[in-house]
Amino acid sequence: MAMAQNKNRLVDRTVLPSAQSHLAEEESKLQLEISALEDFLNRLNEIPEQPYRADGGTLTDTFRTQESPTHSPHEAVKTAYQETVLAVDHWEDAYNEETALESIENEFGPDVATGLEGGPTTWSPLLWNQLHTASEEAIETRQQTLEVLMAEQQQFKELQCSLDEIGDELALIERGHYTFDDRSNRLQIIRDQLEQVTLNQQSYLRQRETMDGRKFLSMIYAKLETDYPGLLALTTARQIFDRIELRHWAGLN
Repeated sequence: MAMAQNKNRLVDRTVLPSAQSHLAEEESKLQLEISALEDFLNRLNEIPEQPYRADGGTLTDTFRTQESPTHSPHEAVKTAYQETVLAVDHWEDAYNEETALESIENEFGPDVATGLEGGPTTWSPLLWNQLHTASEEAIETRQQTLEVLMAEQQQFKELQCSLDEIGDELALIERGHYTFDDRSNRLQIIRDQLEQVTLNQQSYLRQRETMDGRKFLSMIYAKLETDYPGLLALTTARQIFDRIELRHWAGLN
């Protein structure tokens, strides 16, 4: 369908809007996970590191006298994890974990999960520190991934602006605006613009390959069947340009 008959912008005929939608969805999920892990870390800070009471008795002895096992530190940790991290709406669908301990093992490592599985007798400052460190690392990893994702979003924003400008000009050319010579000159300018934007995209991708989190981007784009939606969008734009240019030289515009 000719652009003159299509109300959509050039960019809407490429994979770019779908890629941007996937990025926005993943950004929202990452923000929720970071917030949940921060909440868990705050809850962890409220759980005693030491398995001893201030009066000299052991917390283990105290917990054994309680009716509810949730008063023990290892159960308090699991409860906090369930009420924060596992309470994230998309967590179950995204990670497919059956129990809190399975999720804790995947997130914080087998040593932490084994320590919590052992019950009150295995609670120690070492285990508390392992939990604390692992929680901070889980947050930091997601924050680093978020930075990569946001850099990708910014690159796509710039690419969209370029394609919008090019698309508007192509639509005018396709509708027969300007003289034949003007259209010829404008098509050459657009060709040069497409080549420059492609070079910019390739330069960004070389930089992206050095970033942590690039594998995460590949996962996001799995449904698009490309790791490089920006380049694919430019390929589509170039194909549209070539068709319009061909019609121009055939005298059909």
